[in-house]
Amino acid sequence: MRLILTALFMTLAFVFGGVLSAQTNSLTYLDEFLDPYYPGIDFPKLTTPQWLGEPGVDAVVTLGMDDMRDTGKYEAYLRPILDRLKAIDGRAAVSIMTCEVDPNDPQLQTWLAEGLSLETHTVDHPCPCLQGSDFAKAKSTYDRCVDVMFAIPGNHPVAFRFPCMDSKNTPSPRAFAEIVSATTDKGNFLQASSSVECLFTPADPILPKSITLDEDGQERFRRYLPFASFVNKVENYPYPYVVGKTCWEFPCTVPDDWHGQNIQQPYNPKTVDDLLIAIDATVIKKGIANIVFHPHNWLRPDQMVTVIDRVNAKYGKRVKFLTFKECMQRINQNLLAGHPIRSAAGNDNGVRILDLNQDGFLDVLIGNEEHQVARVWQPNTNQWSDIEFASAGRGVQFVDNSNPGHCVDLGVRFGRLSSRATVSMLVNNEREQAIYDFVDGKFMRVVLPSELSDVRTSSSGIDQGIRLRDLDGDGLSEIIIANPDTKRILKLGETGVWEKSESPMPAAIVDDRGQDNGVRFVDLNRDGHDDLIVSNGKESSIRLYDSTIGGFAPQSNHMPDLPRIVRESTNNGVWFAEDHLWVQNEDTSRLPDGIDRRSFSQLLGESEEQLD
Repeated sequence: MRLILTALFMTLAFVFGGVLSAQTNSLTYLDEFLDPYYPGIDFPKLTTPQWLGEPGVDAVVTLGMDDMRDTGKYEAYLRPILDRLKAIDGRAAVSIMTCEVDPNDPQLQTWLAEGLSLETHTVDHPCPCLQGSDFAKAKSTYDRCVDVMFAIPGNHPVAFRFPCMDSKNTPSPRAFAEIVSATTDKGNFLQASSSVECLFTPADPILPKSITLDEDGQERFRRYLPFASFVNKVENYPYPYVVGKTCWEFPCTVPDDWHGQNIQQPYNPKTVDDLLIAIDATVIKKGIANIVFHPHNWLRPDQMVTVIDRVNAKYGKRVKFLTFKECMQRINQNLLAGHPIRSAAGNDNGVRILDLNQDGFLDVLIGNEEHQVARVWQPNTNQWSDIEFASAGRGVQFVDNSNPGHCVDLGVRFGRLSSRATVSMLVNNEREQAIYDFVDGKFMRVVLPSELSDVRTSSSGIDQGIRLRDLDGDGLSEIIIANPDTKRILKLGETGVWEKSESPMPAAIVDDRGQDNGVRFVDLNRDGHDDLIVSNGKESSIRLYDSTIGGFAPQSNHMPDLPRIVRESTNNGVWFAEDHLWVQNEDTSRLPDGIDRRSFSQLLGESEEQLD
């Protein structure tokens, strides 16, 4: 059976080619409603030197222990680990993902004084969090846990982990969008998740095959995944990234202790060896290794101490052990110049992370009431260069948080609207009407052409369904206008004028309230062009891009069986990866592997055996 599973994983890896994302445009994650799985091997990096603020450190390791209720049990397991960490640099850098504790338990104060961070893991530990057709129950178990952790004197939790994220497809875009990105009734919120797996594969050219392949020439790490259709992962991306606009994701390292005991029995030294090799890969890529472990007799405390000792002996000060709280402090201070991605009220704080100069490293744009600046990473000097956000001293805001508790998205859209630019921004709202091109290390403001004067990106804070996407593959974005009143596609003509395509936009991206209408752009037939899929309970269709008409062809006679992408304008837990549409929400837990899935071939009406 083990050989059969290994062969199946290798076949899947060959079929998918290590490419998880179904997107063909590199900046669309900035405008998508939410996708937790968009980074991959070709996505720009956010290396440890970019955010740590400590010269000479190449990588970070976090030790995140799950499932805590009994502090005595955790103290007994953790004590040798904590003492070893303190012997290295005086701090016990461990994060405990907590289910439920007494906030006044004196053990908690002892740990906080030693440097631990106490984080969240839901009160009831449901696997998956969304299940039983009861969304309110899922939000309650999350919210109650967050509030308990904030009730601990002196504690300020920052991170969350979905229960069973290493053994099941438990994280969901729906939970990220509607629960993690929200606040509790008490106004508490978190800044990060550590719930998506990071899988190293032979597709990464930076990593030696001695790391990604075992002595038999088989993939070293893929065998740890629990089943063939496990998709809660990104591949070869050991870096923090932003989910939506308000949550950092710290991908978890494969393997963890559950992975090891699942395939090769508890306490197996092979698990420790492979974990250390995964940390080696992380150091090579200058990333962050987020280690998941438990006090459940899967790895002994002395084996975790061995991991710490061997990392410290091999790398010394090149690797730093941090808690999630310390990671967020470093990111907010050194990467974001004191401007977290969530405002004091928990809203979008107008921070965008993207590669401005297309050098393979992520940069930062900050556009809120307090600050408007572009921060561009200089890899040759390992320093940030702050530049004028726009010409003539005019800064662009992405959001307006001037009304406490109410965030207004000002509709700045990202793409590439000029051959001279690496990145362009289009904005047309009550405050500003212009295109901003990033050219030769600075932004150039261009007066909005007359033919775009009525292309409002935001009106009274309402999203007008404007998106920038390179549909025809010529390297420049088309301007898509898709709201209930107007549906058209504009392309930059040879004379420099934006011209209307003969083919109209077939569906609205937003509804009349500016909310998600269930439209997604995905290259379903793998021809290099984004196709259109829509499903919102009122309309359900697939339109393939047709280069001969410069738009989306009329729907064929085939009527696809599509799950809803949105339900009542809220995220329904749909994403696209590995040539499949996937769904995880409160109604899918009884399905095989806890998810609904449709292959692209099935969506297009082609005959294909379903992935088991």
